[in-house]
Amino acid sequence: MNVIGYEIGEIHAEAAMTSDIVLPLGLPFQKLNDYVEIERRSMDTYRGMNRKYTPIQYDTVTGGPICGGRYVFDTWENVQDYFRWTQDELEFEPGVKFWDRAMFQQVDKHIWKVIGAHDFTHVETHGVNRFERWHYTAGAADAKRILTEAWPHIREKAMQAGLGSVWLLDQPDEKQIAIMTSNASAREDNDVEAAQRAVAKLAAMASLGELLPASLGLTTAFNRTSMVFSTWLPLSRQKKGAPAINPMSPPLPFPDVPAQEV
Repeated sequence: MNVIGYEIGEIHAEAAMTSDIVLPLGLPFQKLNDYVEIERRSMDTYRGMNRKYTPIQYDTVTGGPICGGRYVFDTWENVQDYFRWTQDELEFEPGVKFWDRAMFQQVDKHIWKVIGAHDFTHVETHGVNRFERWHYTAGAADAKRILTEAWPHIREKAMQAGLGSVWLLDQPDEKQIAIMTSNASAREDNDVEAAQRAVAKLAAMASLGELLPASLGLTTAFNRTSMVFSTWLPLSRQKKGAPAINPMSPPLPFPDVPAQEV
């Protein structure tokens, strides 16, 4: 089944949501993969969602899995409502709200205003994500102006670097900035060594945050590079195309659950 409804160019999204989740040591990847695919079918129908990348990596000390989400939405109102819905209403275990489940040992989640977002390659090639966050000391209004002015340069540098996509995000209430980048080589990353090289390459790339002006007063808060094991594609599903893809499978296993009929 082909991916349809996603084109190279500007991503028409005003808002984003991110989450980073520490999961229990010993949780099998196949079980997590199946959970995500089953639960996606209730979650990606929410209005305004453009896509979700689901990253996976393992803690270098404990070996425990670290998962999460990188979403973009059409409007600020819709991302706010989705955030509220997942926090206050959504339950997959009776009486337990989504973010309160025992297997979510630690959760760090935010909603963002999109300054700019762009795909340089097709979404199905985005097999590795890098997500960086900074705190800033500049005023929120000044930060928005500075980021808006910086966005064309960041987008150009991302294209020159051969990246698959780039998002520039602002959270004025928390005074945080984020940059999400994706690689463009997933179709060739079909064995373990190739996947390792893809992750290492993106992690080692000079941060696009170096292009942000010093006047923002930035302090690094977060920097994580991970494989993407599930990408949700509601625009494709709505057009009877692939509802989701697993861009790093192989080498990662595919979900065991039956494919969704669209």
